[in-house]
Amino acid sequence: MILPDFLQNLLHFFIAYGWVFSLPILERFWYIQKKPLLRQGFISDLLYPYHPFGIEFFIIMGVAIYVFPAEHNGYLQGYLSDKSFFYTMIILIILGEIVFYTAHYYSHKIPVLWEFHRVHHSSTTLDSLSTSRFHILDRALFTAPILIIIAYLAPRPEVVLIYEFARGFMDRFIHSNLNVPRSLHKLLISSPHFHRWHHAQDKEAWDTNFSGNFIFMDLIFKTAYDPDPSIKPPPTTFGEDGYTNNIILHQLLPFHFLLKKTQFYTVFCQKMNLYYQQIRDHKWHQQLSRFKWVREL
Repeated sequence: MILPDFLQNLLHFFIAYGWVFSLPILERFWYIQKKPLLRQGFISDLLYPYHPFGIEFFIIMGVAIYVFPAEHNGYLQGYLSDKSFFYTMIILIILGEIVFYTAHYYSHKIPVLWEFHRVHHSSTTLDSLSTSRFHILDRALFTAPILIIIAYLAPRPEVVLIYEFARGFMDRFIHSNLNVPRSLHKLLISSPHFHRWHHAQDKEAWDTNFSGNFIFMDLIFKTAYDPDPSIKPPPTTFGEDGYTNNIILHQLLPFHFLLKKTQFYTVFCQKMNLYYQQIRDHKWHQQLSRFKWVREL
């Protein structure tokens, strides 16, 4: 199957730009919660799909070069190169969901990984624009494995293009504020209603609904959470209150929080406090302390 050039260009456009701008328009008309468009973090989330911190792709390429030998003689290497479209798509979907669920599960369970994934959960407004809010290392963790698998199994480029087109839509769709039928999960398809519980502040929903586009992994490992709305109302609060919306600080804060947990940080703070006290006790500081701005130091 060879796609016409115009169709390839259209798919590329939607992968890069289409879903980013089309879904927010739909959210203005068919919404779960009415929210202002210019909400907190709007500018950062608008920049995230095109932010300059593209280092995650260098990380992915570095891992791929390390993992793959120069000679193409690995077990099952190139396995999908001559398979049919539907067979290839099914294999990619299954492998993609397994990889996503595994990376997502451990990004919540391992404290070091959580500090980076926490950036994605920091948005207090859940909509399609918040989808791309990721730390660069967290994004690499989610993206590298499936890209390496695709490169290893070598499916035809047009199949990968359609797969990425659908995956790009689903990523933004499940984070969106679109009010769609709740019955989608009966078809094993994830939905905004299902994924909203994953981002909710309700403690009952913590560490649930790790699946990406399809929910069969949550059903297998019993991490699915989607109570009847007549029994438990849908969530209305999301993310982490007080976490910054600054796109630059998002890339720095995980290191800060991890450093605070180390013995080095404790010793460093103790020494700095000691030096600060010595400065305050020095005679010249006492003489200058009659000035208000010095007393406030």
